[in-house]
Amino acid sequence: MALNTLRIQQFRNIVEASLEFRSGINLIYGENGSGKTSLLEAIYYLAHGRSFRSSKPEKLIRYEQPAFLLNAKVEMAGQLLNLGLQREREGELRMRLNGEDLNRVSELAQLLPVQLITPESFRLLLGGPKERRQFFDMGLFHVEHSFYSLWSKLQRVLKHRNALLKTQKRYNDEYAYWDQNLASLAFELQALRQRYILALDAAVQPLLVDAPWASGLTLQLYSGWPDRIETPEQLQQLLQQNFLQDLRLGHCQFGPQKADLKLKVAGQTVEEVLSRGQLKVLLFALKVAQSNVIYNYGHKKPVLLIDDLASELDDNSKRHIFSFLNTINSQVFISAINTDQVLPAIPDVNPALFHVEHGQITIRTE
Repeated sequence: MALNTLRIQQFRNIVEASLEFRSGINLIYGENGSGKTSLLEAIYYLAHGRSFRSSKPEKLIRYEQPAFLLNAKVEMAGQLLNLGLQREREGELRMRLNGEDLNRVSELAQLLPVQLITPESFRLLLGGPKERRQFFDMGLFHVEHSFYSLWSKLQRVLKHRNALLKTQKRYNDEYAYWDQNLASLAFELQALRQRYILALDAAVQPLLVDAPWASGLTLQLYSGWPDRIETPEQLQQLLQQNFLQDLRLGHCQFGPQKADLKLKVAGQTVEEVLSRGQLKVLLFALKVAQSNVIYNYGHKKPVLLIDDLASELDDNSKRHIFSFLNTINSQVFISAINTDQVLPAIPDVNPALFHVEHGQITIRTE
């Protein structure tokens, strides 16, 4: 799977662009503010139905225009799929696949596994559990077909139980019903997540074999409930026992919605023992490892978007990161101010070059 072509209309400062990409590395370069990140943002939007820069769709539409449009051809299993997305200034989102309307963003997302690395991506390692849950659940979404249905059922159960906390102040049979469902779904999802984290761990370790500081790196999945809870029945009992505290908080405090991925080196959390440069290498290794897991087990070729690759990287860190990219099973889009920041580090790869200036994108050869 690869993004073969992309047509952009009225997106940010890009009036119109029709682009063809390589299945390997695509380098987008130009001055700050030229539109490099907007191109990456358009690709991300095509897969996620939202921006990584703004929650307000109207900010993505070019000044005084009614809507932006994205059209792409995606190669999948030897076939070309036509994807279309239009976002209107009033907020309506329209999506099409091969001329047929789509109702859910997840239908687009499953076709195009897109990961993103920006200077803000440190949140994966330094932020709260939500960042890490979104990370490994994204990979699981593309690897395990039953995940999305199971996750959706869990969200409905949590919604009903949390709504009940606002109206029913005594534990009753209705709570018992939702707790039984929650506990059962929790252990099903935990089994999928645990299997996925094992695959992710196996994929990340070889990437860091030449990094002594990563010796002893462990990836441990925290389920969202105490380790002593080993069965759905025990989790249901725990939910009942903590009902009064849930009532005070207004939400359920135990369950897979509280899961986390704990990363440690020699028994200490990575943010305690690694430098900022080492954390950045680890971040890249995790994203590349996830891409490779999706490729090997989900049988899809992911897309990796890297914005401002050279930011805060010393030569040693850059060497590690580019060694990952030389072997990644993904289509890669990299933004940089100039080609000298990237090309010398990937001598064995012939990337496609796109120069961006004032929203105008031109293909270059060097």
